[in-house]
Amino acid sequence: MIREVPFVSADKTDVRDITYSPNDAAKEALATIEERRTDIGVGVRTGIPCVDEYFQPARPGQLVAVIGMTSNYKTGFMQWWARQAAQQIVKDQNSGKAVVYVTWESAVEELLALDMAATLKISATDIFQGRISDEQMEQLRSTAFQRSGLPLWIIGHSIKEGKRRPRLTLTLIGKALAHIRDEYGLTPRAIFLDYLQQIESEEGEDRRMQVFYNVYRCKDMSYAMKCPVVLATQAKREVYANAWGVPGVADSLESSNLEHTADGVLGVWLPKTNHEVGSFIEMKGGKDRLEVTDNLLILRVLKQRMGPAGRSWPLYVAPERNFVAEMAREPPF
Repeated sequence: MIREVPFVSADKTDVRDITYSPNDAAKEALATIEERRTDIGVGVRTGIPCVDEYFQPARPGQLVAVIGMTSNYKTGFMQWWARQAAQQIVKDQNSGKAVVYVTWESAVEELLALDMAATLKISATDIFQGRISDEQMEQLRSTAFQRSGLPLWIIGHSIKEGKRRPRLTLTLIGKALAHIRDEYGLTPRAIFLDYLQQIESEEGEDRRMQVFYNVYRCKDMSYAMKCPVVLATQAKREVYANAWGVPGVADSLESSNLEHTADGVLGVWLPKTNHEVGSFIEMKGGKDRLEVTDNLLILRVLKQRMGPAGRSWPLYVAPERNFVAEMAREPPF
């Protein structure tokens, strides 16, 4: 029998679970500090060294948002990050953990095509449209077998004939997470949700309050599942009018709640979406100019609780094979 994960219902709370005496609070704080002192390297990192030196690793109980405009690589960055987290589980030989990626847009087959493209360093577009040689097909079969050993689970829909597109409410996501835990003995190291504005509303909610409350539920999920939750969110259309295209911390579409509830916020921007390739952009603060290319991605830390914010990095991105890396450029801006 699958036990449900309680991050939606809010009416059955035992007050003893939210009330801490001074002694209890001191004990909990010291236990957390000691845990982080002992396991200082533990946490979910992006896998990009220059960013990880500045941005704290995501930890249990934290909600981290990735905000960007349409077609500005927020989904691609999320997929990259999820893969890095899953590979770290393999490296650590932690067989009881898994990364869970929840998608409301991409089909399972599309996500796997990107995974295999990243491994083989070939175009996911060519893979998914069937423009591959016999030799590449053999490589894909081998890669698919290897991918089955990567602890990266997907919750979403398939394009397989006869499969309907499910209504993915967070209640249903909770049941799926419980299924992974109860049937396979796996607990999530991180949960990636792609993305906020596509999350289905719970029964009886109107659209006006749906997104607002789903931010709270995503934060609650990080506590209930004892792991960080990384949430992609769409930026407001007005961001396109700005010469500097990284959204601000308050630019999440239809939800001011994210600005206050998220523990960390990362902004992403592909300058080629609103600047001509070959033109130049000025980095935030006017400290440097960068040429706009097909492979330029700007990542900015907009918020991190208990840490600094406001730093940006130019990164190299190959969207067709879901690859992200540092630019040969120091220091970060």
